[in-house]
Amino acid sequence: MKKLYMLLTLISSPYMYCQTYTIGLQYYASGNGCHAARYSWDFRADGNLIDGFSSGGNSMNVSGTQTYTVPNYTDFTFYLSTYCNGLNGSFDCDRNESDSFSAKNLLWAGPLLYLNGCNGMVAMTSFKPDVTIKNLDNDSPSEICAGFQLSLAAFPAGFPEEAYHWQYSLNNQATWVDVPAYIGGVKTNNTATPTFSMQELLGTNHVNYLNKVIYFRLGYAHGAFSTPLPLTYSPCAPIVTGIDYDPPLCNGNTIPKIAVLFDRKLENDEFLSIIYIVDKNNGAISNQYYNVLFDATEPTKYFFYNINPLVDKSTYQIAYQAQKGTVNKGTTTSIAEFTYNDPAKMIFKITDRTIPTCFGAEDGTIDIEIASGIGSYNFYVDNVLRNATTTKIDDLHYKIMGLKANPSGYDIKVTDKNNCLDLTAND
Repeated sequence: MKKLYMLLTLISSPYMYCQTYTIGLQYYASGNGCHAARYSWDFRADGNLIDGFSSGGNSMNVSGTQTYTVPNYTDFTFYLSTYCNGLNGSFDCDRNESDSFSAKNLLWAGPLLYLNGCNGMVAMTSFKPDVTIKNLDNDSPSEICAGFQLSLAAFPAGFPEEAYHWQYSLNNQATWVDVPAYIGGVKTNNTATPTFSMQELLGTNHVNYLNKVIYFRLGYAHGAFSTPLPLTYSPCAPIVTGIDYDPPLCNGNTIPKIAVLFDRKLENDEFLSIIYIVDKNNGAISNQYYNVLFDATEPTKYFFYNINPLVDKSTYQIAYQAQKGTVNKGTTTSIAEFTYNDPAKMIFKITDRTIPTCFGAEDGTIDIEIASGIGSYNFYVDNVLRNATTTKIDDLHYKIMGLKANPSGYDIKVTDKNNCLDLTAND
């Protein structure tokens, strides 16, 4: 005779809180091959009986599943008792087994409880906290703007921290990735209320997911605890599509201009509350401008002029925040970048000279060696262009010829392709 025990005292249990677990259980037993058999199991939590089952006889054939909603207990235990008196002198078997796991282990590792006896088994098939999640931004609950902090929350509080294990999916829930345990030294996983930005979560790749849906859930690889929460990751601002960088022509010169190209015009009442140049290597900020609009004649571009000095060989990006009316919108840093290279200084030196053979003769020479610059070169003697009487020896060496005697010496000037110059006076 079989009987099913249901615990009726749960209503008055001291563990009855608003936090509950939903648990699945499966069991099986058979009397085949037994002259006499018995089978029973108990399922307990923190010593309290949740359910039990008992049956016996050589015709025993048991199969069943159960689902339970139980309070936020700490530890869960199976007890299994099985007996088989084998037919025709076969081996008799008598087992009494038990196994326990904490709620914490069952949360992060999955439904581990399982017992197998002589002629039957009982197993936990699922173990889930009854939780829901939401975006705490009530104004835009299904959207997160670039650069803004996303504040997620799980309800109810009070479970072990392993119940609040956050995951996200970038590919329509095909795969799930754990949110890092810490971002910037702040705990962002195994907590009911994590806060982070998409850029902090995804790094520089965050821009690849603008205008796409990112899903969040509580759970692990073995399954979800909560219903997935879809959030559209929006730029909430024009997106930089490119940077046209006009480099300086000569060493020490300022950058003429930098044109920043955007994917769209500014909307009515929309502007950039701030835009600036940021060093990609160390985050240093320069050339900040406030409350700006795009160029009137090219309304998808913003131009930097009068650019403050940058660091040679450093790579730079453009960062900005949009504003519409009085409401702050998206904040982002461009993927597009440029590297500032201060051109090499135009430098030459005189390596040799010959004086005219006699007074009034025009056969004096000066040998020039180019140390730095961008060809082609122009050669001046006392501010007079002398290219016609300058012979190229190789790319770095030249000879100025046809010089008259000059007791006070010569003023020599060399300019390169960009009209950058170096002076040597009174040679």
